[in-house]
Amino acid sequence: MTTTMTVTATDDVPLAVHAYTEIDPRRPSVLAVHGYPDNHHVWDGVAAELADRYNVIAVDVRGAGESGVPADRSGYRLPQLVSDIGTVIDGLGLDEVHLLAHDWGSIQCWAAVTDGSASDSVRNKVASFTSVSGPHLNYAGRFLRSARTPRAVADVAKQFVASGYIWFFLCPGLPEAAIRTRATAKVFEAVERIGRSSTRSRRRAAYRSTRDYLNGLNLYRANMPAPILAPPPRLPRTDVPVQVLVARQDHFVSPAMQRFTGAIPAAARVVHIEGGHWVVASRPDVIARLTAEWVDRVNANGAPASEAVVRTGPRDVRGKLALVTGAGAGIGRATAVELARRGTATVVVVDRDAAGADETAEAVRAAGAEAAVYRADVSDDAAMAELAAQVHDKHGVVDILVNNAGIGMAGRFLETTPQHWDAIMAVNLRGVINGSRLFGAQMVERGQGGTIINVSSAAAFLPSKSMVAYGTSKAAVLALSESMRADLADEGITVTAVCPGFVNTNIATSTIYAGLTAEQQERARAKADAAYRRRNYTPEATAKAIVGAVKTGPAVLPIAAESRLGYAMRRVSPTLVRLFARIDIRQT
Repeated sequence: MTTTMTVTATDDVPLAVHAYTEIDPRRPSVLAVHGYPDNHHVWDGVAAELADRYNVIAVDVRGAGESGVPADRSGYRLPQLVSDIGTVIDGLGLDEVHLLAHDWGSIQCWAAVTDGSASDSVRNKVASFTSVSGPHLNYAGRFLRSARTPRAVADVAKQFVASGYIWFFLCPGLPEAAIRTRATAKVFEAVERIGRSSTRSRRRAAYRSTRDYLNGLNLYRANMPAPILAPPPRLPRTDVPVQVLVARQDHFVSPAMQRFTGAIPAAARVVHIEGGHWVVASRPDVIARLTAEWVDRVNANGAPASEAVVRTGPRDVRGKLALVTGAGAGIGRATAVELARRGTATVVVVDRDAAGADETAEAVRAAGAEAAVYRADVSDDAAMAELAAQVHDKHGVVDILVNNAGIGMAGRFLETTPQHWDAIMAVNLRGVINGSRLFGAQMVERGQGGTIINVSSAAAFLPSKSMVAYGTSKAAVLALSESMRADLADEGITVTAVCPGFVNTNIATSTIYAGLTAEQQERARAKADAAYRRRNYTPEATAKAIVGAVKTGPAVLPIAAESRLGYAMRRVSPTLVRLFARIDIRQT
């Protein structure tokens, strides 16, 4: 339940201020400012998450919610909005506040923290600012003139299209007519559904009024388009520590423009999150967690150093936390080292072989990343659950998961025993399920996306009567990966199945040959190992393709030439593939 007080702005407009908690001067205070066409209720979910540790206060911007309406449109100009923030801070009697703002609220807070003429309440009492989906208008204007590359031109073009509604709002009479017929509300409700998580998003009852829609138009009409069409030659700066939360599916304020605005302060961080423009309402847990992190960090250390800024996107490897299973040798080791070379901050090395995992960790450290070693059997449900909990507690949520652990098995169907089936399905399939389920759940809960790469095989689409169990397990991994990709897409988690081909690793010397004597198995392994060595497609080449898939995010990635050819043949001539499947390729 909230407590409402009223403060009077410098132009005598009453401003409604809502406290979600009792104001305890010993606790940090978060002042939340909403955007258009919202009122303070947009913060209800965030406030519920923060109320146990912080004073949480939200203001109804003039003209919205329970606040009064200015006498004319000039009362909505940014200098007055900046003044309102100072008035609210003074009215609360607080020595320090942390601003949290969305959309137009963020626009006015950017103006407040960069305005040298702002009141002492703003200059001296704002300890930090968390911005969601609202740029500084001058920086927005500069962004629209910033394109120097084809990619930047595309980013600017997207923002021009996304900003088309502004010109409609500036038209006299038309927006009002659309609002009164409920057409505008229907459009906004549709946009709100963009970026919602299928499993975590919260849906709130309607809280906007026609009054909120109509009065809020004055925010656009009083302040646009001048700052965008003619930004000043010297853009304003701020010393306030700023956090910019960039919603990946924001179709009003593009991620590219939000990142550009995030360059205003030196002491800042830019964090990519999953969601659409109204992520503050759909994922209040994510907004609250990141706001709390920033507030606590600023309170503990003062203004964070510029070198601590996090600006990497969800598809970047740099600065991320990666985990690789089966990393004690072969493709797993090469992938762990390649991740380190590409700038990953920490690589978690997981393998049943502790000695091999330690060697990989040393190679990771030599390549420039931190390394942590955990011994685990991916087929053991309890062990993997314990691993996931330990990694989360010590390192945080994994950004890049590579489910690489696997074993080889050759043999025809009637030669493959139930014990053989249990063994290969436990590692090759169950291991992928365990890793994806446990670490994927953490990614979803965090709300910042992630990457899952499952190592399948060319055997997934090139059946062979000589490798029935192995091909089945890898085909299952491929099918699982494509289904997971569809299921986790709206969580911002990219799932890729990589199919390496014949890679020169120790898998040939450890493959189980069902139906053969021990002596026959040793001969078969030796011949297969010799063939792999002659082919000599290296784990390092495979690892480069796997790490490259973090950025490109394909659904299926055949790597070696034979894998790419087989993948194409499966599509072009499945009958020919089935004929080849009847050849016994075991070398005994």
